[in-house]
Amino acid sequence: MQTKTIKSKHIPIGLGPYSNAIHINDFVFVSGTLGFNRNKKEVVGNNAGKPSLKPQVDQIFNNINGIRNVLKVDNIDMLKMNSYLSSWDQFADLEEFLTKNCDQLPAISMSGQGLLNNGFLIEIDCIGTTKKNVKRINIPDLSGFGNMPAIVQIEDYVFLSGFAGIDKNGKVIKKGDIQAQTRQALEWVRIGLEQVGATPRDVIKNHTTIVDWRDFDKYNEIYAEFYGQPYPTRASIQGTLSDPDRLIEFDVMAIVNQERKYADTAITGQYQTKSDRPNVTLDDRLTPGVAPHCAGIRTDEFISISGMVATDLEGKLVGPGDIKAQTQAIMNGISNALETLGSSADDIVKSIVTLVDWRHYKEFNSVYESYFTPPYPTRTTFQGGLAQYGLLIEIEVFAVPNAKKIGTYVIGE
Repeated sequence: MQTKTIKSKHIPIGLGPYSNAIHINDFVFVSGTLGFNRNKKEVVGNNAGKPSLKPQVDQIFNNINGIRNVLKVDNIDMLKMNSYLSSWDQFADLEEFLTKNCDQLPAISMSGQGLLNNGFLIEIDCIGTTKKNVKRINIPDLSGFGNMPAIVQIEDYVFLSGFAGIDKNGKVIKKGDIQAQTRQALEWVRIGLEQVGATPRDVIKNHTTIVDWRDFDKYNEIYAEFYGQPYPTRASIQGTLSDPDRLIEFDVMAIVNQERKYADTAITGQYQTKSDRPNVTLDDRLTPGVAPHCAGIRTDEFISISGMVATDLEGKLVGPGDIKAQTQAIMNGISNALETLGSSADDIVKSIVTLVDWRHYKEFNSVYESYFTPPYPTRTTFQGGLAQYGLLIEIEVFAVPNAKKIGTYVIGE
């Protein structure tokens, strides 16, 4: 069966091997989108070398609306939006710009990361739905989110805005104390899940932004205590946050009322998923993690794979200084995790890639694209810090079984 692909000259051409969007099972996955005007072939809002945030946000949504028009759907209701900013200088106005461009705001997470071009101030990716029954929910007495909802739910799927170590008035607690802020942020996650009748056990995916890697072990201690075995999938990336006193933020997705299967390494370690559960498969091809997460989780409709880095079965760095070797090691690990869960790279609909250095972008792409038969998954790529010296890249992926058979891929040409 041939994959359904729509090519359009009304949306930007991708800057790498990825699709602009994928429409599948009433969900729409949108790649990281930048403020680039296709017709003028330029970064918008970059007059005299002084980038302006508003025109870039407007252009991003023009590009996303172009995807909606190409798909010929009445509406794409945004469920979750991730915003990556190269500078916080114009952050105070960002909510206003987003509100102007969204009929209703989605759950939102924001972090400071390096973007592809010095003129870009923001990159936005999102997950939307063509369904109508989306619920937006706030936590009683919690301020600090402005007009943004704390929780967005569509049927079994729950998306939380980014939670940090703040009090109910939005003020950072215990400045400089990573464990106190981690505990508080995760408590907000628990309270947020409670609003829709969910628990931490329903979480399948956690994306963490941490400001200082020296806090990694202390954060892991509280995190492991909070979730317990078996852990959700996870990626942890170094970045900046909207308030310089914030040390950590959690971006969480949960799925309720669905069975799940876990995949993890068979190599004994501190955080190895316990095998005394019928829904856990341990695979000796999967590398041991140094943090509390499993390698992958499969539910009825989705598969989430943790952020993977280039380490071998003994936990040693693969390919020091070699982006191609590290990308290959990671993609092999992702393929193994997917296979353990009865899937393959053809089912990937979203990749999130963290590069330590943009100068590796071209070589990374040359290896990455070799693992796919076009059309490619959607993708977001940014520059950020990783947990271990020598690591050049981390990749986390999201998959849908039989994606190439049931999805519609939108590609700029």
